Amino acid sequence: MKTSFPVGSKLTLPLTFFLLAATEHSVAGSNEADTDKTVVMDTINVTGKAVKTDTDTETVEDTLSTSIKDVFEKNISVGVGGPTATSQKVFVNGIEETNLNVQIDGARQVNNIWHHNANLLIDPGVLKAVSVDAGVAAADAGPGALGGSLRYETKDVDDLLQPGRDYGAFLSGGFASNLDTFTKSGAAYGRYRDVEAMGYASHAEGGNYDAGNGDPVLGTGTNLLSALGKLAYTTEGGHRFEASAQHLSDDEIRPFRANFAAVRGQTLLSENIFNRNTANFKYSTRQPSKFYDPEVRFYYNDTSLSRPNPNGGFRPGYFDSTIESVGATALNRLKTPLGELSAGMDFYQDRARTDNFHDASMTETARNLGGFAQLRSEPADWLKFSGGVRLDSQEFESVDRKLFDNTGASPNVSLSITPLTDLTLNGSYSYVFGGIQLAEAALFHTMPYSAYSADLAAQRSTNAKAGLSYRLASVKFEGEVFSTRIQNTPAYQEGEDSFVRVNGPAVKTEGLNLGVGYQRANADFGAHYTNTEVSYDHSQLGTLAFYLGSPVGEIIKLHAAYAWPELGIKTGVSSEIALKYRFAQDSGNRDLNGYHTYNVFAQWQPNFYRGLTLRAEVNNLTDEDYTDRYTAGTAVGFITPLQNPGRSVLVSTRLEF
Repeated sequence: MKTSFPVGSKLTLPLTFFLLAATEHSVAGSNEADTDKTVVMDTINVTGKAVKTDTDTETVEDTLSTSIKDVFEKNISVGVGGPTATSQKVFVNGIEETNLNVQIDGARQVNNIWHHNANLLIDPGVLKAVSVDAGVAAADAGPGALGGSLRYETKDVDDLLQPGRDYGAFLSGGFASNLDTFTKSGAAYGRYRDVEAMGYASHAEGGNYDAGNGDPVLGTGTNLLSALGKLAYTTEGGHRFEASAQHLSDDEIRPFRANFAAVRGQTLLSENIFNRNTANFKYSTRQPSKFYDPEVRFYYNDTSLSRPNPNGGFRPGYFDSTIESVGATALNRLKTPLGELSAGMDFYQDRARTDNFHDASMTETARNLGGFAQLRSEPADWLKFSGGVRLDSQEFESVDRKLFDNTGASPNVSLSITPLTDLTLNGSYSYVFGGIQLAEAALFHTMPYSAYSADLAAQRSTNAKAGLSYRLASVKFEGEVFSTRIQNTPAYQEGEDSFVRVNGPAVKTEGLNLGVGYQRANADFGAHYTNTEVSYDHSQLGTLAFYLGSPVGEIIKLHAAYAWPELGIKTGVSSEIALKYRFAQDSGNRDLNGYHTYNVFAQWQPNFYRGLTLRAEVNNLTDEDYTDRYTAGTAVGFITPLQNPGRSVLVSTRLEF
């Protein structure tokens, strides 16, 4: 393993050796395909910022996430690129989220509209939990999990109500100094007999922020509106019916390419209207039996991006694109002599539409019908097994009206062995049929991406992990080695008058994740390290590989927190340390500089009224001038990437009634 250190780093060298030494007996670790965990971070339960939970000890929990990057602050497998909500994309082991099965409350998200914008706009303030299957995912995680799955779950009435109460409400507000942003949010919720209801709304508004060097970063203002409503009814027999609807929008002046500050020295700005709407209906039971524990879900999701030409009519760069998705899942969990079996079917239809204010509206459609079965078994106290298979049939109608029919199977297997009380060995493997993804919807706005190769093939991937975890008193060491390879990636071949979509080379990620954590009483500490290499066509992946991935290299994440329950006070610190990433000399890419960032917080929840929370935090404490590792365009000379915000003081309060 080759390690490069940024100039002036006094902390990185000893810390890296500490991590390697601390995990000498834990060379690697992995997660079961069905446990909704990443190896290094376990399940991410969100009460604001993502925290690791451990059933044996009390966990120190941070609160009040302000961006999706906060949610994954402690997860070394997950990186978030882009400093603004409309430019942020999530990467799992370096693979972009468009290659994962991504869900919000079970509603599958398909959001590859425009490669310069975020794939998914989400409000962390409503999140209850986030589950990450990095690489290997179970069969019932859903179709198209080429690089794993990512599942967001929003809060319910039960998560918000105080003990012994049947109704409640909260109001919260905050201000960020650098971003000059005010955030206001509130919710009301309650239960009457068998009916539950809640409503939530939030609005964040502010101006451009300054980078660490003091320069303003144009097009980074905030105007984010979020709303969520839920209604549920549970019968005396335990039958539960739930309906929810969510809306998010961002309407602001952004860079012409929202994830670049400038191209060839030119900074262009335009109106950028981003919307996401999700509706969901779910049936389940609160009184399951041995053979009856069903879940039936219907959902609708649409994401749109509008960039209107201020002068009207057609002009390259202006368009109105929408991706609509409808789907359903029906499954049942039943107990068998071998373990719990989850079996069922799912369906989706995705449709992309683009209007470039010049030609007729262009559309593309994908439909998929899948069946799955996943067995989770624990034949002995020291042995856990999970195995399953999906069978998917996809029909794809391209923008040039070609039809592609593909069918494929996706098996997975996972094994966990505990030979000693505190030692667990894990291994897992999956082969995934991914079908043909919709093309980037906005590609059709100006360039003639209107032809498809007749032999276009479905995407497929292989994923493998191996590793262990070891606990010594209150200290836990864990790690994993992993590999993901995705074939038939989207690519375009230039012709005389058009670009033809063809099968592209494979993208591959492989690497090592290590971690050590300490949890005891009211204290929590963790240090995590990754060394990940992502390649495309056997060469290092660059920083403009949209819908594929991002270079990662070596990154260290640190966090520590302590609570004084008798005073109602929590304090903590977190840090991200990226080491310098070197490209091959003949690659044409610039090396990526390393950086150190530090965030601190203090929070007070007075004992005389637990419904009041006061919080202060300082992000980028040292005013580091940097661009984070996963941001696009950092290795290309003619692009000026978006710099991350400099030091910012955030103060916030929350009052529950």
